[in-house]
Amino acid sequence: MAPFADPVRGLRADLDSLFHSSRWIDGRARTLAGTMLCALVPQLHAAAAEGGKYELGTLSVVGRGETRATSTIDLESIESLAPGRTPERLLNTLPGVNVQTSDPYGLYEFGTTIRVRGFDEEQLGVTMDGVPMETADLREGSPPHRYVDSENIVRISVSQGSGDVTTPSYHALGGSIRYFSDDPTPMPSAIASLTAGSDELVRNFFRVDSGTIGELGLSFYISGSRARQVQWANDLASLERDHLTVKALLPLGAHSLRFAYRYNKRDDHDFPLWLANGDRFPYFDLHPHVVGDPEADALHYDRWANGREDHLYSLNADLQFSPQLSATLVPYYEDKEGYGWANVSLSAATDLYNGSLDPVAGTPGRTDVAPPTGLTARDETMNGERLGITASLAYQWGTHRFEVGVWGETTDFHQDRPLFNLNSVGDFDKDSLPVHVYYDRDFTTDVVQFFARDQWRLMDDRLTLEYGFKTLDFERRFEGIANSDAFNMQREISGLRQSVDDMFQPQVGLTFLVTEGVEGFFNYAENFSAPPRESMVAQNFNPDLDAERSKNYDLGVRYSGGGVDASFTLYYIDYQNRILELTSFDPFRVGESIFENVGDIETQGAELAVSWSPMSNLKLGSSVTYNSSEFQDNYYSGVTGTGAPRLVEVKGEQVPDTPKFMLQGSVSYYEGPYFVTLDGKHTGKRYSATTGAESVPSYEIFDLTLGYQGRGTGPFANLRYQFNILNLFDEEYMAVINEAETSGLFIPGAPRTYFFTVRADF
Repeated sequence: MAPFADPVRGLRADLDSLFHSSRWIDGRARTLAGTMLCALVPQLHAAAAEGGKYELGTLSVVGRGETRATSTIDLESIESLAPGRTPERLLNTLPGVNVQTSDPYGLYEFGTTIRVRGFDEEQLGVTMDGVPMETADLREGSPPHRYVDSENIVRISVSQGSGDVTTPSYHALGGSIRYFSDDPTPMPSAIASLTAGSDELVRNFFRVDSGTIGELGLSFYISGSRARQVQWANDLASLERDHLTVKALLPLGAHSLRFAYRYNKRDDHDFPLWLANGDRFPYFDLHPHVVGDPEADALHYDRWANGREDHLYSLNADLQFSPQLSATLVPYYEDKEGYGWANVSLSAATDLYNGSLDPVAGTPGRTDVAPPTGLTARDETMNGERLGITASLAYQWGTHRFEVGVWGETTDFHQDRPLFNLNSVGDFDKDSLPVHVYYDRDFTTDVVQFFARDQWRLMDDRLTLEYGFKTLDFERRFEGIANSDAFNMQREISGLRQSVDDMFQPQVGLTFLVTEGVEGFFNYAENFSAPPRESMVAQNFNPDLDAERSKNYDLGVRYSGGGVDASFTLYYIDYQNRILELTSFDPFRVGESIFENVGDIETQGAELAVSWSPMSNLKLGSSVTYNSSEFQDNYYSGVTGTGAPRLVEVKGEQVPDTPKFMLQGSVSYYEGPYFVTLDGKHTGKRYSATTGAESVPSYEIFDLTLGYQGRGTGPFANLRYQFNILNLFDEEYMAVINEAETSGLFIPGAPRTYFFTVRADF
């Protein structure tokens, strides 16, 4: 540890003062970042007399050759962040992207939100090594953090405006996010790392590469991680994740096969919720101690828990039949199961039981339920299977590159939620009848997508035209007990169908090389999104619910040269047939959901991103985002006391959780084996109510990385030491927003946290 300590010795007094201060409330909090770097750089230079060299990674902000706004994060940029953080968090440095997490490592799934140009994670197309991650629905879906450790990611590519026509998705109204994991190494190697830090975090990671084996050229790696942490809001509430990846590469002449198996298991406790004024939300104020009152103990944290266990198998076949003709096949299979536990107060359970026997809204005299005897709890279970394939064929003919492809997928998903009495030891009394059944649901979803496009290079490759289209045919079927109302009336549904399609979604784009290093681009894309799964089981199921649609325009210019990469983009989005979910929040019941088409949203904005390397060992980066996303129509919601529809006036209001202004900046410097990175981001005011009646203020977050990367020979010569401080100035802010019409619910951002990592490469 001595080599690491030397270069930061001169900062010890400043850091001690910073770490132990309660709050920074004046300008020092904004200027100390620059002071720290100025103080650190000469000391690093003096300390690095011998040893290897840490090389800076690059953040590609220009997306050279792309007809749409595109940004890429590469391996070294990923490594500078705290190892093992959720992959989604890595995106927050990119223009147009706003990522919020309830905990620093993103281990609580329900506490992670992503917005790109105003679209949330349910409206983006996401892939992992070409496998579609459908959907971001945390119960049925497949968020990417379940299937990859940050150490195995080599690149993340984000198209902020629209994914191209090859993107496999049935809900991507906005951009696309593509994650790429690395291949096995040709030489045998191993990695082991240990991270420890705030909130009792302990994370282990390992990876073993076989190297190339025999004449076949087969290679593979096995990697895994184990993370354990407690909530910053409750040190009794645990957050746990276990992950395993096996990936193999087999070259077959001009062809190659890549097989991957990914396993993930997580268990976590729910976070409590806050109001905008900083007070705890009393109806979901999860507390750490049992007090003996069945009403109060319904909010005891230990029974508000979730878990998932997921398996994903995929095969990537890259086939090169000739220099002109190639094909790609990606079959995949996913198997998943999960649980969700939650206490229910005696009063709420009694209301649910009485409702099922109500002479008007229920079924009197039924014998399939039992009255509550004290504290009750709901036991949600879920499981599903997903089977699919993407296939494409590309042909190079002169200056044209033609490509056609298809995506097909079928998903079966089951979800049930009975309410049971608890026995004397606090377990579910499943030997007795349930008190209530919220739902018992079976969904089957089938989707087929076709695309075709041509990339045509003209004017000695200075001009590239790209044009194409995709089609989408979507059908979802439901059987079972849809909701509490259906259970009360003993009404079971069979054969309910929801079908939507769009047989022509065009895209057209171009890039033009104006002069050396300067490139202009334009893109127009039409996108389509099927209605959400929950709309089929809402109290007001509407078989005529229109699919959402969007028209996306990108116009911009890129520059690359002299150590500078820059991109400036203007964009416009016409978002039509917006589907609004209106749900009353009640932690002890399932809120009554209503889904309606409520008009359009118009979005316009600008993004500027710059990366500059004035010296080989110094890199500066910044991005600026302006986004105006406004509702174009008022809508009607619920009923008033007279039974008339209630007008909700939102026309002209900014879309919630969508800041108009964001500014990000970073400084990275290395000298020999030592490196330092400072990242900062300003996030503007965000609304939490669709009516504009409530908002949370802007805030600034800074993260600091200090490290030492050894180089040399011997089993321990390549040790890497890394120290991360997240939320450096201990900023208090609201992170996760659960929006509503007039007042939202929140999870604040985590306070300042520290993490130290030791990594060995063998």
